[in-house]
Amino acid sequence: MVANILHRQEMEVEVEFYSFALQEADDNLVPSPSPEGSESGNFLSFRERRIDIESGGHTHTASLTAEVWDSEPRKDASGDWEADGEGQIESLTGELAICQMMGNSGTYIQLGRPHTI
Repeated sequence: MVANILHRQEMEVEVEFYSFALQEADDNLVPSPSPEGSESGNFLSFRERRIDIESGGHTHTASLTAEVWDSEPRKDASGDWEADGEGQIESLTGELAICQMMGNSGTYIQLGRPHTI
């Protein structure tokens, strides 16, 4: 089966203290909301319903592109990345909030809803 992209969002993310996080949009569903328990030294760190992303820059604006696919896409061998990583996140609302050190940025990634694909 060929994977098809369903949705693509491009946004700017404010990085603070070398990091930002993607987490379930409803904070009440996240056992350890960002920035609680954040660790440095890993490009990606995974917690229940949360992904912490570390950057090489202390404070800056980063470009983030989020893609939603109908199945696992084929790896793109053309990218020369400094770092990469993989993991999974569960979202009960179908949205991920982008969180900075001081809290939710108000920007959300739309993942879609079960059974609508």
